[in-house]
Amino acid sequence: MIRQDLSPRASWHVDLIDHHAPTWPNELSSLWQHLGAPHNPELLPDHFVQTTFVKMGGRVLRLRDERGLRGAALLFPRGTEGSRTSYTLRYTLARTDTDVAEPAHLTPRLSEILGHHHISPTITLHHPSRARSYRSTDHRIGEFSIGAPGPDEVAAIRAMHMQIWGAGPGGLYPDDLHSAEFGPATSLVARVGSRVVGFLLGFYRFGGLEGLERAGVDTSLSIESQVMGVDPGLRRAGLAATLKRAQASDALAKGIEVIHWTADPLQFANATLNFHKLRAVAGEFYPAYYPFKNQLNRVSASRFGIAWMPNTAWGQTGMLEGPRRDRSLARFPDCAILNAGLTRLREPEGAAHIAIEIPADWTALQAEDLDAAVAWRSATDAIFAEVIGYAPGRYLIADVAVADGHHYLIGYRSDLVLAAS
Repeated sequence: MIRQDLSPRASWHVDLIDHHAPTWPNELSSLWQHLGAPHNPELLPDHFVQTTFVKMGGRVLRLRDERGLRGAALLFPRGTEGSRTSYTLRYTLARTDTDVAEPAHLTPRLSEILGHHHISPTITLHHPSRARSYRSTDHRIGEFSIGAPGPDEVAAIRAMHMQIWGAGPGGLYPDDLHSAEFGPATSLVARVGSRVVGFLLGFYRFGGLEGLERAGVDTSLSIESQVMGVDPGLRRAGLAATLKRAQASDALAKGIEVIHWTADPLQFANATLNFHKLRAVAGEFYPAYYPFKNQLNRVSASRFGIAWMPNTAWGQTGMLEGPRRDRSLARFPDCAILNAGLTRLREPEGAAHIAIEIPADWTALQAEDLDAAVAWRSATDAIFAEVIGYAPGRYLIADVAVADGHHYLIGYRSDLVLAAS
Protein backbone atom coordinates (compact mmCIF):
# COMPACT_ATOMS: atom_id res chain seq x y z
CA MET A 1 0.00 0.00 0.00
CA ILE A 2 1.34 3.43 -0.97
CA ARG A 3 0.93 6.33 1.43
CA GLN A 4 1.54 9.97 0.66
CA ASP A 5 1.07 13.19 2.61
CA LEU A 6 -1.72 15.35 1.22
CA SER A 7 -0.45 18.62 2.63
CA PRO A 8 2.85 19.78 4.08
CA ARG A 9 1.04 21.44 6.98
CA ALA A 10 -1.63 18.84 7.74
CA SER A 11 -1.44 15.18 8.65
CA TRP A 12 -3.65 14.02 5.79
CA HIS A 13 -2.59 10.83 4.02
CA VAL A 14 -3.87 8.96 1.00
CA ASP A 15 -3.96 5.17 0.65
CA LEU A 16 -4.34 3.61 -2.77
CA ILE A 17 -6.69 0.61 -2.64
CA ASP A 18 -5.36 -2.26 -4.74
CA HIS A 19 -8.22 -3.25 -7.06
CA HIS A 20 -6.34 -6.40 -8.07
CA ALA A 21 -6.41 -7.78 -4.50
CA PRO A 22 -8.96 -10.49 -3.58
CA THR A 23 -10.20 -8.20 -0.82
CA TRP A 24 -11.02 -5.38 -3.26
CA PRO A 25 -14.86 -5.77 -3.33
CA ASN A 26 -15.06 -5.96 0.46
CA GLU A 27 -12.71 -3.01 0.95
CA LEU A 28 -14.75 -0.88 -1.41
CA SER A 29 -18.02 -1.90 0.22
CA SER A 30 -16.65 -1.09 3.67
CA LEU A 31 -15.40 2.30 2.51
CA TRP A 32 -18.72 3.17 0.88
CA GLN A 33 -20.64 2.17 4.01
CA HIS A 34 -18.36 4.36 6.12
CA LEU A 35 -19.26 7.24 3.81
CA GLY A 36 -23.00 6.68 4.23
CA ALA A 37 -23.91 4.37 1.34
CA PRO A 38 -26.44 3.88 -0.04
CA HIS A 39 -28.00 7.14 1.12
CA ASN A 40 -25.10 9.50 0.40
CA PRO A 41 -25.96 11.15 -2.96
CA GLU A 42 -22.33 12.16 -3.49
CA LEU A 43 -21.23 8.53 -3.98
CA LEU A 44 -21.11 6.82 -7.34
CA PRO A 45 -22.67 3.34 -7.67
CA ASP A 46 -20.27 0.87 -6.09
CA HIS A 47 -20.82 -1.66 -8.92
CA PHE A 48 -19.47 0.91 -11.39
CA VAL A 49 -16.48 1.76 -9.20
CA GLN A 50 -15.71 -1.92 -8.60
CA THR A 51 -15.67 -2.80 -12.31
CA THR A 52 -15.66 -0.24 -15.13
CA PHE A 53 -14.08 2.63 -13.20
CA VAL A 54 -10.83 0.81 -12.47
CA LYS A 55 -10.75 -0.74 -15.95
CA MET A 56 -10.83 2.73 -17.50
CA GLY A 57 -7.78 3.84 -15.52
CA GLY A 58 -9.54 5.22 -12.44
CA ARG A 59 -8.20 4.70 -8.94
CA VAL A 60 -9.81 4.67 -5.49
CA LEU A 61 -8.05 6.40 -2.59
CA ARG A 62 -8.77 6.37 1.12
CA LEU A 63 -8.30 9.69 2.91
CA ARG A 64 -6.98 9.58 6.48
CA ASP A 65 -5.80 11.95 9.16
CA GLU A 66 -4.34 11.31 12.60
CA ARG A 67 -7.74 10.13 13.85
CA GLY A 68 -8.28 7.55 11.12
CA LEU A 69 -10.46 7.21 8.02
CA ARG A 70 -12.09 10.47 6.94
CA GLY A 71 -13.15 10.07 3.33
CA ALA A 72 -12.42 8.80 -0.16
CA ALA A 73 -11.28 10.18 -3.49
CA LEU A 74 -11.86 8.86 -6.99
CA LEU A 75 -9.14 9.69 -9.48
CA PHE A 76 -10.90 10.03 -12.87
CA PRO A 77 -9.05 10.24 -16.19
CA ARG A 78 -9.70 13.76 -17.55
CA GLY A 79 -7.77 13.76 -20.81
CA THR A 80 -4.31 14.60 -22.06
CA GLU A 81 -2.37 17.82 -22.44
CA GLY A 82 0.42 17.06 -24.87
CA SER A 83 2.42 14.21 -23.31
CA ARG A 84 0.95 14.83 -19.86
CA THR A 85 -2.09 13.00 -18.55
CA SER A 86 -4.79 14.88 -16.70
CA TYR A 87 -7.01 13.65 -13.86
CA THR A 88 -9.95 14.86 -11.82
CA LEU A 89 -9.56 14.07 -8.12
CA ARG A 90 -13.16 13.92 -6.89
CA TYR A 91 -13.28 13.58 -3.11
CA THR A 92 -16.01 12.90 -0.57
CA LEU A 93 -15.75 13.21 3.20
CA ALA A 94 -17.66 11.16 5.75
CA ARG A 95 -20.97 12.93 6.34
CA THR A 96 -20.73 12.43 10.10
CA ASP A 97 -17.40 14.28 10.27
CA THR A 98 -18.82 17.78 10.57
CA ASP A 99 -15.85 18.91 12.64
CA VAL A 100 -13.25 17.83 10.11
CA ALA A 101 -11.61 20.61 8.17
CA GLU A 102 -11.72 19.78 4.48
CA PRO A 103 -8.29 19.03 3.01
CA ALA A 104 -7.81 22.29 1.13
CA HIS A 105 -4.44 21.07 -0.19
CA LEU A 106 -5.76 17.84 -1.72
CA THR A 107 -3.66 18.28 -4.87
CA PRO A 108 -0.60 16.19 -4.06
CA ARG A 109 2.02 14.92 -6.40
CA LEU A 110 0.55 11.56 -7.24
CA SER A 111 3.32 10.41 -9.58
CA GLU A 112 4.35 7.51 -7.36
CA ILE A 113 0.78 6.27 -6.97
CA LEU A 114 0.05 6.51 -10.68
CA GLY A 115 3.41 5.17 -11.81
CA HIS A 116 4.33 8.47 -13.54
CA HIS A 117 7.98 8.91 -12.63
CA HIS A 118 9.07 11.24 -15.44
CA ILE A 119 6.14 13.54 -16.25
CA SER A 120 3.81 14.41 -13.38
CA PRO A 121 0.09 14.36 -14.22
CA THR A 122 -2.12 17.42 -13.99
CA ILE A 123 -4.63 17.09 -11.14
CA THR A 124 -7.93 19.02 -10.94
CA LEU A 125 -9.45 18.95 -7.46
CA HIS A 126 -13.23 18.56 -7.39
CA HIS A 127 -15.70 18.27 -4.54
CA PRO A 128 -19.35 17.58 -5.51
CA SER A 129 -20.75 20.29 -3.24
CA ARG A 130 -18.72 23.11 -4.77
CA ALA A 131 -20.31 25.68 -7.10
CA ARG A 132 -21.01 23.99 -10.41
CA SER A 133 -21.53 25.22 -13.94
CA TYR A 134 -23.99 23.55 -16.27
CA ARG A 135 -23.55 25.17 -19.66
CA SER A 136 -26.55 24.26 -21.76
CA THR A 137 -25.99 23.84 -25.49
CA ASP A 138 -28.48 23.20 -28.25
CA HIS A 139 -27.98 21.51 -31.62
CA ARG A 140 -30.96 20.52 -33.74
CA ILE A 141 -30.88 16.95 -35.09
CA GLY A 142 -34.13 15.95 -36.76
CA GLU A 143 -36.99 16.39 -34.32
CA PHE A 144 -34.67 16.54 -31.30
CA SER A 145 -32.56 19.21 -29.66
CA ILE A 146 -29.29 17.61 -28.52
CA GLY A 147 -26.81 19.29 -26.21
CA ALA A 148 -25.24 19.61 -22.78
CA PRO A 149 -27.77 19.89 -19.94
CA GLY A 150 -28.61 23.13 -18.22
CA PRO A 151 -28.92 23.34 -14.41
CA ASP A 152 -32.66 22.72 -14.49
CA GLU A 153 -32.23 19.57 -16.61
CA VAL A 154 -29.87 17.63 -14.34
CA ALA A 155 -32.72 16.57 -12.04
CA ALA A 156 -34.62 15.29 -15.09
CA ILE A 157 -31.66 13.02 -15.92
CA ARG A 158 -31.76 11.54 -12.44
CA ALA A 159 -35.53 11.01 -12.59
CA MET A 160 -35.27 9.27 -15.97
CA HIS A 161 -32.50 7.01 -14.69
CA MET A 162 -34.68 6.00 -11.73
CA GLN A 163 -37.66 5.34 -14.00
CA ILE A 164 -35.82 3.20 -16.55
CA TRP A 165 -33.69 1.06 -14.23
CA GLY A 166 -35.79 1.17 -11.09
CA ALA A 167 -32.61 2.41 -9.44
CA GLY A 168 -32.85 3.38 -5.80
CA PRO A 169 -30.37 5.08 -3.48
CA GLY A 170 -26.85 4.00 -4.32
CA GLY A 171 -27.62 3.16 -7.93
CA LEU A 172 -27.65 6.65 -9.40
CA TYR A 173 -24.88 8.84 -10.80
CA PRO A 174 -24.42 12.13 -8.89
CA ASP A 175 -25.53 15.34 -10.57
CA ASP A 176 -22.11 17.01 -10.41
CA LEU A 177 -20.71 14.53 -12.95
CA HIS A 178 -22.45 16.61 -15.63
CA SER A 179 -20.77 19.84 -14.52
CA ALA A 180 -18.02 21.76 -16.26
CA GLU A 181 -15.95 21.61 -13.06
CA PHE A 182 -15.95 17.80 -13.09
CA GLY A 183 -15.29 17.67 -16.82
CA PRO A 184 -17.06 14.59 -18.21
CA ALA A 185 -16.13 13.24 -21.62
CA THR A 186 -19.81 13.22 -22.60
CA SER A 187 -22.85 14.84 -21.02
CA LEU A 188 -25.79 15.09 -23.39
CA VAL A 189 -29.53 15.42 -23.14
CA ALA A 190 -32.15 15.12 -25.86
CA ARG A 191 -35.13 17.44 -25.76
CA VAL A 192 -38.52 17.64 -27.41
CA GLY A 193 -39.54 21.20 -26.79
CA SER A 194 -38.58 21.87 -23.16
CA ARG A 195 -38.93 18.23 -22.08
CA VAL A 196 -35.88 16.02 -21.52
CA VAL A 197 -36.47 12.72 -23.33
CA GLY A 198 -33.01 11.17 -23.26
CA PHE A 199 -29.51 11.46 -21.80
CA LEU A 200 -25.99 10.08 -22.22
CA LEU A 201 -23.08 10.23 -19.77
CA GLY A 202 -19.52 9.14 -20.52
CA PHE A 203 -16.04 9.38 -19.00
CA TYR A 204 -12.51 9.57 -20.37
CA ARG A 205 -10.56 6.33 -20.40
CA PHE A 206 -6.82 5.61 -20.33
CA GLY A 207 -5.92 2.34 -22.06
CA GLY A 208 -7.15 -0.98 -20.73
CA LEU A 209 -8.32 -2.27 -24.14
CA GLU A 210 -5.56 -4.79 -24.74
CA GLY A 211 -7.26 -6.63 -27.58
CA LEU A 212 -7.57 -3.50 -29.67
CA GLU A 213 -4.06 -2.41 -28.73
CA ARG A 214 -2.63 -5.70 -29.99
CA ALA A 215 -4.49 -5.08 -33.23
CA GLY A 216 -2.68 -1.76 -33.63
CA VAL A 217 -5.48 0.59 -32.48
CA ASP A 218 -4.43 3.58 -30.35
CA THR A 219 -6.46 3.31 -27.15
CA SER A 220 -4.30 5.54 -24.96
CA LEU A 221 -7.27 7.94 -24.69
CA SER A 222 -10.81 6.83 -25.42
CA ILE A 223 -14.31 7.40 -24.07
CA GLU A 224 -16.15 5.04 -21.73
CA SER A 225 -19.81 5.59 -22.58
CA GLN A 226 -21.30 4.63 -19.24
CA VAL A 227 -25.06 5.20 -19.07
CA MET A 228 -27.77 6.20 -21.54
CA GLY A 229 -31.52 6.52 -21.14
CA VAL A 230 -34.34 7.15 -23.59
CA ASP A 231 -37.98 7.94 -22.84
CA PRO A 232 -39.89 4.64 -23.29
CA GLY A 233 -42.31 6.31 -25.68
CA LEU A 234 -39.49 7.22 -28.08
CA ARG A 235 -37.54 3.98 -28.23
CA ARG A 236 -38.37 3.37 -31.90
CA ALA A 237 -37.69 6.95 -32.95
CA GLY A 238 -33.93 6.52 -33.43
CA LEU A 239 -33.06 8.69 -30.42
CA ALA A 240 -30.52 6.27 -28.92
CA ALA A 241 -28.57 6.21 -32.18
CA THR A 242 -28.82 10.00 -32.43
CA LEU A 243 -27.31 10.44 -28.96
CA LYS A 244 -24.50 7.97 -29.71
CA ARG A 245 -23.69 9.66 -33.01
CA ALA A 246 -23.59 13.05 -31.30
CA GLN A 247 -21.16 11.56 -28.79
CA ALA A 248 -19.02 10.15 -31.60
CA SER A 249 -18.95 13.46 -33.47
CA ASP A 250 -17.77 15.24 -30.34
CA ALA A 251 -15.14 12.56 -29.70
CA LEU A 252 -13.75 12.79 -33.22
CA ALA A 253 -13.59 16.59 -32.92
CA LYS A 254 -11.36 16.05 -29.85
CA GLY A 255 -9.15 13.59 -31.72
CA ILE A 256 -10.56 10.54 -29.89
CA GLU A 257 -11.27 7.61 -32.18
CA VAL A 258 -12.50 4.84 -29.86
CA ILE A 259 -15.72 4.78 -27.82
CA HIS A 260 -16.18 1.84 -25.48
CA TRP A 261 -19.10 0.60 -23.41
CA THR A 262 -20.58 -2.55 -21.92
CA ALA A 263 -23.91 -4.13 -22.77
CA ASP A 264 -25.87 -7.25 -21.93
CA PRO A 265 -25.25 -9.78 -24.74
CA LEU A 266 -28.82 -11.06 -24.57
CA GLN A 267 -30.67 -7.78 -25.15
CA PHE A 268 -31.50 -8.04 -28.85
CA ALA A 269 -32.78 -4.46 -29.22
CA ASN A 270 -29.51 -3.13 -27.80
CA ALA A 271 -27.54 -5.44 -30.07
CA THR A 272 -29.44 -4.09 -33.07
CA LEU A 273 -28.46 -0.55 -32.09
CA ASN A 274 -24.85 -1.34 -31.24
CA PHE A 275 -23.90 -3.66 -34.08
CA HIS A 276 -26.45 -3.29 -36.86
CA LYS A 277 -26.94 0.50 -36.74
CA LEU A 278 -23.76 1.92 -35.23
CA ARG A 279 -21.38 -0.75 -36.55
CA ALA A 280 -19.61 -1.25 -33.25
CA VAL A 281 -18.01 -4.60 -32.42
CA ALA A 282 -17.80 -6.76 -29.31
CA GLY A 283 -14.44 -8.41 -28.74
CA GLU A 284 -14.54 -8.78 -24.96
CA PHE A 285 -16.80 -10.92 -22.81
CA TYR A 286 -17.16 -10.48 -19.04
CA PRO A 287 -19.23 -13.19 -17.31
CA ALA A 288 -21.03 -12.04 -14.15
CA TYR A 289 -19.58 -8.57 -14.67
CA TYR A 290 -21.77 -6.55 -12.31
CA PRO A 291 -22.42 -7.75 -8.72
CA PHE A 292 -26.06 -6.67 -8.57
CA LYS A 293 -29.57 -7.60 -9.59
CA ASN A 294 -32.45 -5.32 -10.57
CA GLN A 295 -35.54 -5.42 -12.75
CA LEU A 296 -33.45 -5.55 -15.94
CA ASN A 297 -30.87 -7.97 -14.49
CA ARG A 298 -32.67 -10.71 -12.58
CA VAL A 299 -29.92 -13.23 -13.31
CA SER A 300 -26.13 -12.94 -13.47
CA ALA A 301 -25.20 -9.63 -15.17
CA SER A 302 -22.79 -10.76 -17.90
CA ARG A 303 -21.60 -8.13 -20.35
CA PHE A 304 -19.92 -7.59 -23.70
CA GLY A 305 -17.15 -5.02 -23.95
CA ILE A 306 -18.09 -3.04 -27.06
CA ALA A 307 -15.83 -0.78 -29.11
CA TRP A 308 -16.98 1.69 -31.75
CA MET A 309 -14.37 3.23 -34.05
CA PRO A 310 -16.42 5.73 -36.07
CA ASN A 311 -13.42 6.96 -38.06
CA THR A 312 -12.66 3.56 -39.61
CA ALA A 313 -14.03 2.07 -42.79
CA TRP A 314 -16.06 -0.38 -40.72
CA GLY A 315 -17.37 2.00 -38.08
CA GLN A 316 -18.05 5.14 -40.10
CA THR A 317 -21.06 3.57 -41.83
CA GLY A 318 -22.79 3.76 -38.45
CA MET A 319 -22.50 7.55 -38.32
CA LEU A 320 -25.35 8.15 -40.77
CA GLU A 321 -28.97 7.11 -40.55
CA GLY A 322 -29.61 5.42 -43.89
CA PRO A 323 -32.35 3.10 -45.13
CA ARG A 324 -33.26 0.29 -42.75
CA ARG A 325 -30.69 -2.45 -43.27
CA ASP A 326 -31.64 -6.03 -44.04
CA ARG A 327 -31.50 -8.21 -40.92
CA SER A 328 -32.08 -11.57 -42.61
CA LEU A 329 -29.81 -14.46 -41.77
CA ALA A 330 -29.66 -15.25 -45.50
CA ARG A 331 -27.08 -12.44 -45.85
CA PHE A 332 -24.55 -14.89 -44.42
CA PRO A 333 -24.75 -18.07 -46.55
CA ASP A 334 -21.54 -19.50 -45.07
CA CYS A 335 -22.64 -18.88 -41.48
CA ALA A 336 -22.10 -21.54 -38.81
CA ILE A 337 -25.12 -21.57 -36.48
CA LEU A 338 -23.71 -22.60 -33.11
CA ASN A 339 -26.88 -23.23 -31.12
CA ALA A 340 -30.63 -23.70 -31.31
CA GLY A 341 -31.87 -22.18 -28.09
CA LEU A 342 -30.22 -24.07 -25.24
CA THR A 343 -28.92 -26.84 -27.51
CA ARG A 344 -25.35 -26.56 -28.78
CA LEU A 345 -25.15 -27.56 -32.46
CA ARG A 346 -21.54 -27.26 -33.58
CA GLU A 347 -18.17 -25.51 -33.29
CA PRO A 348 -17.17 -22.55 -35.50
CA GLU A 349 -14.53 -24.59 -37.34
CA GLY A 350 -13.05 -21.49 -38.97
CA ALA A 351 -16.27 -20.29 -40.64
CA ALA A 352 -16.20 -16.70 -41.87
CA HIS A 353 -19.33 -15.97 -39.81
CA ILE A 354 -21.07 -17.52 -36.83
CA ALA A 355 -24.62 -17.10 -35.52
CA ILE A 356 -25.49 -17.39 -31.82
CA GLU A 357 -29.18 -17.53 -30.97
CA ILE A 358 -30.37 -15.34 -28.07
CA PRO A 359 -33.86 -14.75 -26.64
CA ALA A 360 -36.21 -12.56 -28.64
CA ASP A 361 -37.12 -10.58 -25.50
CA TRP A 362 -34.62 -11.06 -22.68
CA THR A 363 -36.32 -8.67 -20.24
CA ALA A 364 -39.68 -10.42 -20.62
CA LEU A 365 -38.08 -13.86 -20.28
CA GLN A 366 -36.43 -12.89 -16.99
CA ALA A 367 -39.77 -11.66 -15.63
CA GLU A 368 -41.83 -14.63 -16.84
CA ASP A 369 -39.54 -17.66 -16.42
CA LEU A 370 -36.51 -17.12 -14.22
CA ASP A 371 -35.31 -20.74 -14.51
CA ALA A 372 -35.34 -20.51 -18.30
CA ALA A 373 -33.46 -17.20 -18.11
CA VAL A 374 -30.78 -18.75 -15.91
CA ALA A 375 -30.42 -21.61 -18.41
CA TRP A 376 -30.12 -19.20 -21.35
CA ARG A 377 -27.49 -17.17 -19.53
CA SER A 378 -25.45 -20.24 -18.69
CA ALA A 379 -25.63 -21.70 -22.21
CA THR A 380 -24.74 -18.47 -24.02
CA ASP A 381 -22.03 -17.50 -21.50
CA ALA A 382 -20.25 -20.76 -22.35
CA ILE A 383 -20.38 -19.99 -26.09
CA PHE A 384 -19.24 -16.38 -25.70
CA ALA A 385 -16.32 -17.38 -23.48
CA GLU A 386 -15.19 -19.88 -26.09
CA VAL A 387 -15.45 -17.85 -29.29
CA ILE A 388 -15.35 -14.07 -28.59
CA GLY A 389 -12.05 -12.17 -28.79
CA TYR A 390 -9.68 -10.07 -30.87
CA ALA A 391 -7.09 -12.84 -31.14
CA PRO A 392 -6.60 -14.88 -34.34
CA GLY A 393 -9.17 -17.66 -34.58
CA ARG A 394 -11.68 -15.75 -32.45
CA TYR A 395 -14.79 -13.81 -33.52
CA LEU A 396 -16.12 -10.29 -33.06
CA ILE A 397 -19.85 -9.82 -32.68
CA ALA A 398 -20.57 -7.25 -35.39
CA ASP A 399 -24.19 -7.67 -36.56
CA VAL A 400 -27.58 -9.23 -35.82
CA ALA A 401 -29.97 -11.38 -37.83
CA VAL A 402 -33.49 -12.79 -37.70
CA ALA A 403 -34.78 -15.99 -39.31
CA ASP A 404 -38.11 -17.79 -38.79
CA GLY A 405 -38.75 -15.99 -35.51
CA HIS A 406 -35.27 -16.74 -34.14
CA HIS A 407 -32.89 -13.94 -33.16
CA TYR A 408 -29.13 -14.16 -33.63
CA LEU A 409 -25.92 -12.32 -32.89
CA ILE A 410 -23.57 -12.53 -35.87
CA GLY A 411 -19.86 -12.98 -35.33
CA TYR A 412 -17.20 -12.20 -37.92
CA ARG A 413 -13.72 -13.70 -37.84
CA SER A 414 -11.72 -11.03 -36.06
CA ASP A 415 -9.18 -10.76 -38.88
CA LEU A 416 -11.96 -9.85 -41.34
CA VAL A 417 -13.27 -6.97 -39.25
CA LEU A 418 -9.90 -5.59 -38.25
CA ALA A 419 -8.69 -5.73 -41.84
CA ALA A 420 -11.76 -3.70 -42.87
CA SER A 421 -10.96 -1.07 -40.24
